[in-house]
Amino acid sequence: MAVSLANDDTARDLRIAKRSQFTLVVLVSLVNFSIGTYLAWTAIALPIFDRHGDPISDQGASWICSFVALGAIIGSVPAGTIADRISRKRSILISSVLLSLCWFVIGFARSKLWIFLARFIAGLSCGASTILIPIYLSELMTDCIKEYSAMIFQLQTALGILFTYSLDFTDNLTAIALLSAFAPGFLSIATKSIPESPIWLIRQGREAEAQEILTHFGGNRFTKKSSRRNAPVSELLQYRKTTIVALGMMMFQQLSGMNSLISYATTIFHYIRFPLSSTSCSIIVGLTYVIATLSSGSLIDRTNRKLLFFLSLSIMSVCMFILSGYFRLKNTHDVSSFTWLAFLAIVTYVAAFAVGCGPIPWILIEKIFPEEVKMTALSASVTCNWVSTFVATKVFQDMLSFMGISSMFAAYGMVSLIGTAFVAIMVPETEGKSVDEIQDELEKEQEFSDYCL
Repeated sequence: MAVSLANDDTARDLRIAKRSQFTLVVLVSLVNFSIGTYLAWTAIALPIFDRHGDPISDQGASWICSFVALGAIIGSVPAGTIADRISRKRSILISSVLLSLCWFVIGFARSKLWIFLARFIAGLSCGASTILIPIYLSELMTDCIKEYSAMIFQLQTALGILFTYSLDFTDNLTAIALLSAFAPGFLSIATKSIPESPIWLIRQGREAEAQEILTHFGGNRFTKKSSRRNAPVSELLQYRKTTIVALGMMMFQQLSGMNSLISYATTIFHYIRFPLSSTSCSIIVGLTYVIATLSSGSLIDRTNRKLLFFLSLSIMSVCMFILSGYFRLKNTHDVSSFTWLAFLAIVTYVAAFAVGCGPIPWILIEKIFPEEVKMTALSASVTCNWVSTFVATKVFQDMLSFMGISSMFAAYGMVSLIGTAFVAIMVPETEGKSVDEIQDELEKEQEFSDYCL
């Protein structure tokens, strides 16, 4: 009986620890919710400016869209160093406060210059947060929870996008900004109750406090090996092939057109002329993103990840080519009876992205790098991700002007198609393999390539 009671107590403690971990992940990932609102804001804000007689030029719109990503590129670089100096918890607090305050600036701005500045500063916080949050959680979470964190991050981003699209009915930029400020504002308040990183505490000589936190959250005991600081970039370059795979996945994820679709959704639906309003179409797309992300967890668990990534990019490519063909025919034929096909292509594209191209690259990065360079690899991947996001959102208007909408979607389709070849040739299969086995496989492929050259 004593043994049974002991086992029951252990099981109960594990359940409590897992519940605490999930709660913490959901709470701090409100940053991702806020990132989703910032990315989707332009899709509804630009038409509102037009309706209120204060239109923004195409180049102005491209800069407003891309300033978040530009700020994020800069903010992601020193994030790890800042977190080491002032602690993870304080860094998350500062980022969430800035994200909230920037919404107030946007909501009450009298000049567009303030909107540009606020979105740039918000971008700094977005970029820093995408480094800080994974580092913070990796130092607290058990492995079984870490695997779900990438999907929770994407779900929060999808919810932020859906939330923003739903606010279009207000037709009021101030109301939209104030409502969007709620999530980072809530996180700013809640940050007081979250624990500090045990790794950071150990570096400050507070071992007992660190172990108490780890015990509460069901983590492993602290070891000297786990207290190592992030490896320098020069050490990451020793894993050349693995780094190419990680950065390549980030570029294909962002340059395939998803962020352009999110940031310019209303504009794209205006071109399609679907019978539903652009607002309704955007909400349906946002809802599709949320539902597909919710189903991605079980699908990823049951399916070969490399295959799912490959299929995701393949479907995305087909959808972009369908859109390209639709707009090509629209120039010479009456395609009003086929607007449903263009709309269905976008919905399918978003669903394919959500179940594969969105979460899987982040999961694979966690699997393919050795522990000693994992955080450095994550930082490099995040920076590359934001650089690609900046390029995608900045050149959208230029592509639309110089290439036309049909050729623009064909270009996105080609990027996704090249991405399928990249996944097939370069990306290793990780299921059932250790990091050492994956590294051996990549090194052999690299040696073979060098020999052929």
